[in-house]
Amino acid sequence: MVTIQHLEVQFDVEGGEEEQLFVSMFNKYIDEWARRQDARRRVNDSMSRNRDLGDGDKGRGR
Repeated sequence: MVTIQHLEVQFDVEGGEEEQLFVSMFNKYIDEWARRQDARRRVNDSMSRNRDLGDGDKGRGR
């Protein structure tokens, strides 16, 4: 898995229409990416908690 800690995007756009289109599309896809990251994090957290439930009997001689 690759984790990006910091991403910087720089661009120069002339004209208002193209800039608005870029901003609109960028926001659409960055929001989608963020939702997927949040969902993935929630699944991983849930899986980790569920694994921890199974570890409760360790060391009790069962």
